[in-house]
Amino acid sequence: MIGVFITARLGSTRLSEKHLIEINAKPLIRYLVERFIFAFKESIERNELKIFITTSIKPENKKFESIFDANELQVYYGSDENIPLRHLECAREHNIDYIISIDGDDILCSTEASKLVIDRLLSGSKMAYTKGLPLGMNISGYSKVFLEKSLKGIESNKLETGWNRIFEKDEIDIIKLNLSDDIAKIRMTLDYEADADFFKTVISNLDVLNISDISLFDSIIKNKWSQLNSHLGDIYWANFNKLKEEEI
Repeated sequence: MIGVFITARLGSTRLSEKHLIEINAKPLIRYLVERFIFAFKESIERNELKIFITTSIKPENKKFESIFDANELQVYYGSDENIPLRHLECAREHNIDYIISIDGDDILCSTEASKLVIDRLLSGSKMAYTKGLPLGMNISGYSKVFLEKSLKGIESNKLETGWNRIFEKDEIDIIKLNLSDDIAKIRMTLDYEADADFFKTVISNLDVLNISDISLFDSIIKNKWSQLNSHLGDIYWANFNKLKEEEI
């Protein structure tokens, strides 16, 4: 069984309840979930793939349940500060063999890349991830067995930022995607108000449910929508690295 684990919580201090920001009367996180429901419709119907929001046990995260029907996905409440442990807990409880890990901030992350990663995992890779897509589009995935091995002895650690460091690099299968620099520089993750403006613009102008990655990139570049949040790169990485250092 494959589990698509969308990691999200509603306690963000930079952009309060960012996943619930609405575009055309629909919360942003619904666009993310609906893209995966559409892309993996047949696998879901065959009971080969399930979608989860993996969130923390804090009470505010109960709001996710009001957005989705139980037949669309399940909300799993797990470890508050250790995301890989939360994934492992969910995988054990729901008999998931392979995990596709998605950050809930990555509203338009690539379903095409997800299929590439799933193929590698089903072919025997312990872990695989794509490289070369814009920030917020790449996908990583790993087997439950590999996650369990990698997490052993650090179950009580705080692992929220850059926690992929727990995995042995020599055992990871990297799927390199050769795309242009203009595409790679697009910022497609949700952390600040300007990011929300970017997603509002893209979603209001395109049918994001079934658009190919290349068509999406072409439209963003042609219309210069990436300029809405391109200034946030240095701020984002400075904050990311600061939080990561605090955990190590």
